Amino acid sequence: MFTLSQTSRAWFIDRARQAREERLVQKERERAAVVIQAHVRSFLYRSQLQREIRREIDDFFKADDPGSTKRSALCIFKIARKLLFLFRIKEDNERFEKLCRSILSSMDAENEPKVWYVSLACSKDLTLLWIKQIKSILWYCCEFLKQLKPEILQDSRLITLYLTMLVTFTDTSTWKILRGKGESLRPAMNHICANVMGHLNQHGFYSVLQRCDGLLPDLVSYVPHNNLVRWSDGRCHDWQLSQY
Repeated sequence: MFTLSQTSRAWFIDRARQAREERLVQKERERAAVVIQAHVRSFLYRSQLQREIRREIDDFFKADDPGSTKRSALCIFKIARKLLFLFRIKEDNERFEKLCRSILSSMDAENEPKVWYVSLACSKDLTLLWIKQIKSILWYCCEFLKQLKPEILQDSRLITLYLTMLVTFTDTSTWKILRGKGESLRPAMNHICANVMGHLNQHGFYSVLQRCDGLLPDLVSYVPHNNLVRWSDGRCHDWQLSQY
């Protein structure tokens, strides 16, 4: 009788232990299922959001044809933020090209301060965001320059485009916003350019220039001892080493 009672008790304890372990396993499965579902929902949401943003960016550049009214610098700035938010160098290369062309086109506008992309550097609310954005854009230009091949016609055009971006936003000499009364802004703008140059240099800017010197000797010539870049049309650009 005593032995039977002990056996029944041991059996009962073992069943209770098994049931407890099964409940723990079930809870772990439910927790894992919730985590997996959360990751799937998050992935689907991010994918949908990225598609919507890319569609918005495509619509922006599709409407930005040569015959249309020039977009304001603020519009370009906002669409650039969206592109940089999800930027993938292989997937968004054409969008990035259109962004650069839109930015350079804005800088060529005559007597339209609100159109000049660089005018946002004068905005107290946007100065820091603009500097951060132009640093990212110019470094992506460098990343593309590392990959492009000048023997391919389309690539040679892109090399010219991205080098022009680098020249335009690391030297204030062509900025129309600094003409006339805007001359007083030149010291501050030169400081911004030096800041941008310091950022690019820390990431390997001069190695990119040296590669371009080898790829396109007729377009750009880099002189290492004085950081001078000489263009085929005779213009010289002094990219001095800056630390900020």
